[in-house]
Amino acid sequence: MKIGSKIREFRLKKNMTLRDLSKKSGCSLGFLSQVERDLVSPTISSLRRIADALDINIISLFEEKESPIDSIVVKKANRGRFENKRSKVRYELLRPQFSDTTIEALYMYLEPGALSGPNPHSHNGEELVIVLKGQLEIEVGGKKYLLEEGDSAVYNSNIPHRWRNPSDKQTEVIWVNHPPTF
Repeated sequence: MKIGSKIREFRLKKNMTLRDLSKKSGCSLGFLSQVERDLVSPTISSLRRIADALDINIISLFEEKESPIDSIVVKKANRGRFENKRSKVRYELLRPQFSDTTIEALYMYLEPGALSGPNPHSHNGEELVIVLKGQLEIEVGGKKYLLEEGDSAVYNSNIPHRWRNPSDKQTEVIWVNHPPTF
C-alpha cells in the first residue's frame, strides 16, 4: 500500500475530513488531496506533521509486515525499509518494527543533495548521528557543522535543526532518536 492510501485509511478511521486534517496538520487541502492520491511525495517534515495530526507514529505509514516473532534482534535482511524520493533518503529501521522501545535507530542512505527540509524544525527529544560514509552537514540552533566519516553529533531536538548531504556522493549514517520520531 502506498503512503497516500495509508494516510487516507488512518484519516477515515479517525472520522476526519481532509479539511480537518489540513487544519490540524497545517498542510494545505490541495496538497493533502494530492498526497492521498499518491500524486506527490511529501517531505519527511510534512509526513511528521500529518502523522502528528492523525496521532500516529510516522513509521505506521511505511509498515507492511506483520509483527515479527523476535522483538529483540533485527537481521539485516529483515529491516523495515522505506524511501522518500522527494528528500532523496532511504531508511532502514534498526529496531523491531512493532517494538515498544523508547529509542529509535535508523540506518540512512542520503543521496547527493538529500535534505531534511527547507527549514529547520524542532520536536521533543534528543538525537545522535554517526557518519559511516561520506559527509553530513547539520545545522543546530543556526550554527552549521560539517561531519565526515567517523564523526558524530548529539543534540537536543527542541533546538531548531536540519541536515543535508552537501557532497556529490552518497552518505550513510546511523541516526538515533529518543523518543522515536518515526
